[in-house]
Amino acid sequence: MLYSNRIISILILFYLFKLTIGGEHQRRLLKYLLEESHHNPLERPVRNDSHTLTVTMNLALQQIIDFDEKNEILVCSGWLVLEWHDYSLQWKPEDFGNIQTMRLPSTRVWTPDIILYNSADDNFEGTIKTNLVVQSNGSILFVPPGIFKSICPFNIASFPFVNVNLTTEHSLGQSDAYVKNGEWDLQNFVIAREAVVYECCPTVYPFVLFTIQIRRRTLYYVVNVVVPCVLISFMTVLGFLLPPDSGEKLTLQITILLSIVMFSLLISGIIPASSTALPTIVTYFTTVMCMCSLSVVATVIVLALHHKNAKNHTMPMWIHVYINQYLAWFLHMKRPGHDLSWRAIRHRRFGQTNTSNNQKAPLTPLLENSSKSLLANVTNIDDQSYIRTNNQLYLPMINHIQTPSSNHDSNNVLLTCDMNFFRSDIRLIMSELKFVGDYIRKEEEEDDVSQDWKFSAMVIDRLCLVVFTIMTTIFSYLTLFSAPNFFKLH
Repeated sequence: MLYSNRIISILILFYLFKLTIGGEHQRRLLKYLLEESHHNPLERPVRNDSHTLTVTMNLALQQIIDFDEKNEILVCSGWLVLEWHDYSLQWKPEDFGNIQTMRLPSTRVWTPDIILYNSADDNFEGTIKTNLVVQSNGSILFVPPGIFKSICPFNIASFPFVNVNLTTEHSLGQSDAYVKNGEWDLQNFVIAREAVVYECCPTVYPFVLFTIQIRRRTLYYVVNVVVPCVLISFMTVLGFLLPPDSGEKLTLQITILLSIVMFSLLISGIIPASSTALPTIVTYFTTVMCMCSLSVVATVIVLALHHKNAKNHTMPMWIHVYINQYLAWFLHMKRPGHDLSWRAIRHRRFGQTNTSNNQKAPLTPLLENSSKSLLANVTNIDDQSYIRTNNQLYLPMINHIQTPSSNHDSNNVLLTCDMNFFRSDIRLIMSELKFVGDYIRKEEEEDDVSQDWKFSAMVIDRLCLVVFTIMTTIFSYLTLFSAPNFFKLH
């Protein structure tokens, strides 16, 4: 045990001695590089001013922090990888304790002048000054980390299903240390070197274009925006199933319209105010909003038809023929007491008799015949009563032929007065019955006209139900399923 402790102590002392020796070599190397070699951090490290210094540049992307569509700003973090050669920072490792690499502060060494052209930050550089690694042959590696805010215009036509298609003909960027983002998925990351010459200066300014291909994971927008909007748009169809007498038919349609407007305002707050293209989601919301507006108009028309009657409106013949008959037959609607088959409609159109009409048309003649028969019966009763009275009057005259004439005249006058009074009562009853019959007949006619108006409202309601169901389904399919990456929710 004691022997082992001695060995460990000797190793620790030897290691400390080596560190001390290494520190001494570093001090000499620093003095040699920064003082004796006459290195100037403001001087471009080339032996001849006409020579070109080659700087290798790359970006090790770490994470996409945010993409602000409203302001079109992409925020990402990473390391800027720079490599070049400095002839003034060379040494022989055997002269300095076999030191192969040396870390120097970036403020004491020449570094390339690099800025972010499309920076959206006040600080155009965006990187942190860190130490750079110098090799014994003069190769320098500079990897400053930073958070880069860049202006990133994008095509908003496919919003929120954003996906940028790029060609991969250039070299790839470093994405080994990339951390996945919950909203954005990195599809590709390419680098291209280009050069630009400005009109003011003949010098060629090279630049490196980093292109990031990202795709939004649309699960959030589908669940929180698209699905509620689709459900609300299909509720527009349910409004046409609500009876007009419920009183909430128009209220439901207006409420649905206000809900769509609210969702539109929510979307307009997160997309850029651009007129170059119309986003997919905005197209869908605009379509649904127009359909909801048309549904409100259709509901008003249906309610107006439903509450019409014979006292204030006369039904035009084209409504009775083309809506209550042809359109009702086309929509497979049924009406009690009416035959809406194609053959019956054609027969009625050309003035032929139909069974359903026979049940409704004889109503007025039946009332008239009943009145005439009642009047004829009353007339017969009057005649029979008159004959019976005369017979009764004649028989007493035979049996009592010797009765004085004065008694005979008085009895005859009394019978005549009773008969006239009876006839006047019958005529009064007949006039009252005729009035009641006319009133009932008029009420039935007005009720028939009101039922025709209500049936026409039902036909229009059914037509709107079919049309809006088809339109909502088609527009939802064309707008949403035509968007790129709609099914790539994760």
